[in-house]
Amino acid sequence: MKAFNSIFLFLGLSSLTFAAAPTGRYKTIHDQMKALEAGHPQVAKVFSIGTNDDGVELYALRISTAPQEMDKSKIGQLMVATHHGNEGGSTQLAMEFSKDLVRRYESKALWKENLNQMEFTILPVLNVSGYNNNARHEHGQDPNRDYPGPCTPNGWGKLKSIRSLISFVETRSFAGSVTAHGYVGNVTYPWGFYTDNNKSFDNNKYHEIFRKVAEVNSYSYGNSGDAIYPANGCYEDFIYWKHGSWSLLLELLNGSQSDVADTVPAMAKFYDLIDSTPSAKNQFEANCTNHRGPNLRIE
Repeated sequence: MKAFNSIFLFLGLSSLTFAAAPTGRYKTIHDQMKALEAGHPQVAKVFSIGTNDDGVELYALRISTAPQEMDKSKIGQLMVATHHGNEGGSTQLAMEFSKDLVRRYESKALWKENLNQMEFTILPVLNVSGYNNNARHEHGQDPNRDYPGPCTPNGWGKLKSIRSLISFVETRSFAGSVTAHGYVGNVTYPWGFYTDNNKSFDNNKYHEIFRKVAEVNSYSYGNSGDAIYPANGCYEDFIYWKHGSWSLLLELLNGSQSDVADTVPAMAKFYDLIDSTPSAKNQFEANCTNHRGPNLRIE
């Protein structure tokens, strides 16, 4: 009987999936996140949104007045950094924004505007293997070309990290979303894919919001397809098209300490300016077009 039970115990244990521990530069960021949680448990909580193809947990910070559990009654806000592993300035931006956010939650600023009603989720590193190797791609794929959209209905989700993030954003409503990249020095809004009309129905509202955001750190601003150039399958278009989240694509200027410091308040300004609910005008009703020339986009 003991042998029989031992066999079933072995089979049960062998079916379990154990997440790989953070290593390399990603471990350093995870340690910083855990330190922020340990120092401010009343407003900060580290949790996983899922795993990548290597079985590594994708850790995020939840920052709110009650961070231990997701609170769908609060206004959800999201920040995703390091789609591209060689854009480490975006990682630092996410961490510095998290630290500044914690400071604001523990100050009188909590009661200004809607901060006390918001719940922030900040994912400093999406592309773990790329970040550890200072490489743009993840397992030979560009993570920021792996999302569904009106012009990319098929062939998306090749990376598990992207599928994990797509699943996570289904768990609650996010009024706003920032995706941090580098290095151009601008803030842009949808649409950014190949289309004969890249102006969304919210184009005028986006333009006015981003004008005020860009005043903070003196970045240029505009529509993604015009300010940079088009690319299909990007997160910044997906989150707006699929969920209506007010979407900001941040291209840091150079990722220096001063650049990051100047941009943190610009991102805070964005979250303050947008509506407390996702847009209801996020439909795409123009036409998709073919790529014209090489895709040189380097965000």
